[in-house]
Amino acid sequence: MTGETDGQDPTAREAVRRLLGARDPATLQPVIASATAPERWRGVQRRRVVLVAPGARVIPTVLLTPDDRGPWPVAVAVHQHNDEYHLGKSEPAGMAGDPALAYGLGLALRGVATAVPDLAGFEERRGPFPSDADFERFLAWQAVADGVSHAGRHLDDLAVVVSWLLTEFAPVPAQVGLVGHSLGGQLGLFAAACDARVKAAVLSCGVGTLESFVGGHILHNPAWYPPGLVAFGDAPAIARVVADQRILITAGREDPIFPLWGVDAVVGAFGPGVADLVTFDGGHEFPQKIQDSALDWLQQHLTSTVHRA
Repeated sequence: MTGETDGQDPTAREAVRRLLGARDPATLQPVIASATAPERWRGVQRRRVVLVAPGARVIPTVLLTPDDRGPWPVAVAVHQHNDEYHLGKSEPAGMAGDPALAYGLGLALRGVATAVPDLAGFEERRGPFPSDADFERFLAWQAVADGVSHAGRHLDDLAVVVSWLLTEFAPVPAQVGLVGHSLGGQLGLFAAACDARVKAAVLSCGVGTLESFVGGHILHNPAWYPPGLVAFGDAPAIARVVADQRILITAGREDPIFPLWGVDAVVGAFGPGVADLVTFDGGHEFPQKIQDSALDWLQQHLTSTVHRA
């Protein structure tokens, strides 16, 4: 299925996909999918899932599902960067890293089946290079040489995870939520613009503009620099593509790497009724009170549209 299901001109989404070098997400399905038997863990059922994407890209994933029989709404939780390449899916899943960033587990505890994948270059997807940062740069430059972008490759992988979730659990209507912090929030913005199946997303400390980064002498991860983004209109031009979706953005007023004026520029570019901004006194973080409210918001937006038998 390649047709769009929302009110946005499909050519606008296609323009963003071309910019990022991402494929039509609805056409991306796992070539192989395998999952372990569920185990009871911290109030949810946990499975290890391995998805093989087109091009033999292997995407190790943790799947967290509620204890009840469902049907459940579904979501993807996307991990941060933070130069912590040894951590990927395990941090949002609550298995390692900062317990304050276990938002994938938090969403599953709220009744949402949540997939938490490793992005390329992290955790199980690190490569045979002198340093993990060198491998990430290799992936990014190889993507450019291939005529796409590092962000586009991430989005293709996330699209495979979304397709698998929708096939495995078949919520009605077929839609997915997304939550991510930092790099995860950044990719959430891009994914919402590229994929109409993303109906609601929480983006924590991951939204801003290249203009604000340059002005603040801030260097971000390679996925923030797809060729042509400035000429395209920077991140606000991507935000304008998002339609018939709901976006909740959280931002620290003292975040040193996402200046608030850049956040405001992106928020102001969304169409009427699409995005809400919640700011807090703090930096580059996802405070528990803000996180709890945001996860409740996401769960409510997803659960309200799932048809139960």
